[in-house]
Amino acid sequence: MKVAFEYFVAWRHLRDPERRSHRMLWLGIAVVVIALGLAIASFVLGHRGRSPDGLMPHETSRLVENLRIVGVSGLIVGAMVTYLGLLFASFTVFTAISIFGVFLGTFAPIVTLSVMSGFESDLKTKIRGTKADVVITAPDGPFTDWAEVRRRIAQVPGAVASTPYIESEVMIKAGPTPAGIMLRGIDPETASSVLDLDRGLRDGKLSDLTRTSTPTPIILGEELYAHTLRVFVGSDVDVICPLCQLGPSGLMPDSRPFRVTGHFYSGMYEFDSKLAYVSLAAAQKFLGMPGEVTGIDVRTKVPEDAPAVAEAIAALLGNRYDVRSWEELNRGLFMALRLEKIAMFVVLTFIVLVASFSIISTLIMNVTQKAREVAILKSMGADDGAIRRIFFAEGLYIGALGLAVGVASGVLACKLIMRYGLPLPTDVYYINQLPVVMRTGEIVGVATLALMLCCLATVYPAFLASRLRPVDGLRYE
Repeated sequence: MKVAFEYFVAWRHLRDPERRSHRMLWLGIAVVVIALGLAIASFVLGHRGRSPDGLMPHETSRLVENLRIVGVSGLIVGAMVTYLGLLFASFTVFTAISIFGVFLGTFAPIVTLSVMSGFESDLKTKIRGTKADVVITAPDGPFTDWAEVRRRIAQVPGAVASTPYIESEVMIKAGPTPAGIMLRGIDPETASSVLDLDRGLRDGKLSDLTRTSTPTPIILGEELYAHTLRVFVGSDVDVICPLCQLGPSGLMPDSRPFRVTGHFYSGMYEFDSKLAYVSLAAAQKFLGMPGEVTGIDVRTKVPEDAPAVAEAIAALLGNRYDVRSWEELNRGLFMALRLEKIAMFVVLTFIVLVASFSIISTLIMNVTQKAREVAILKSMGADDGAIRRIFFAEGLYIGALGLAVGVASGVLACKLIMRYGLPLPTDVYYINQLPVVMRTGEIVGVATLALMLCCLATVYPAFLASRLRPVDGLRYE
């Protein structure tokens, strides 16, 4: 009963019964209604603007994207303004600002970290579509006993499939100017079980590489196909190997024609602009490496288990081979992403830190303004601990109201973006819409840190209020 009374007093201290302005509330509702109308208009226009074959004119597609961006952004902004209007209509000005600061301090990190996790997840998916989970190579270069190696690693738990490959840097041209690429020879029969190449194919299929037609079939990356070489399916290209043919004076360049049978889109510019696929046999013949492979790609049952599987394979094969997981091969990239996420979290935490200082100033002002009430409570028998708990409850109310709505709004905003999408220009970001992946650990971490800072912000004002003497509070009454 005593604790309930203390929390009741804390709640009454934060309320402002004389303030009943609803202007900002109505403004926020108006923004939400307009944004909702724009979002609905984008979906209606997108549905009606499609032709029977499912295509949409470029102008209509651009208008639909712009309306969707404005609609989703307006819904988020309108919801914030509506929430701030509710706070101003219910609490004192400084209390409302403090609560809204905590709200921003939880909403912004949740959305930002979820978007960054989305980019990280999207990047990992694209890398796994072109690169294997585990890669086995030999320190001395190409090797010939790859069939025996595949047979041995098939016994490793977690390794579900493997495929040999051969790759080399070559030149390719379809006109006067050549371009440097990475020519990769694969086994079409086993590559599909290790790499997600079929998913990215825009034209053709992997089985086309097994055809024995002349010129030899080749599949190009999207950027290489459409922008660098500007060729079509059925076009012939010349592939030049600088040191692949043995002549009278030593190694000399070798050039052979290949016929484009398809092109793929991986979603990563590095792969789409520099990678081309041919059959393993064709690559071995062209590069003068009969029976040899550069390495073996291995698929794991779970991507996160790739380091453990790589260690097991390395222990099985010994020092004759280098075994690396996809995380190790891209360690620099993912380390940069991880450091960027940590830095962004630290920067956004300052929003909560500023909100905590706002809580301190709000509670100190309450101590000054409510000195009479504190003196009366102490005169009625309230001890210093009760006064400290009252002001601690005030800070807890501010933190809880901002935290609860901030977490709920952050999760809702992420779900809205995941459900309806936020289009991005593919020529700039090389991705069609903003990726979002929510992780429970990140959300819990943001909420916990925000609540801790809010609770710490109450320590000094609560201690200051508990030291107030009744005679000082009632001196001028």
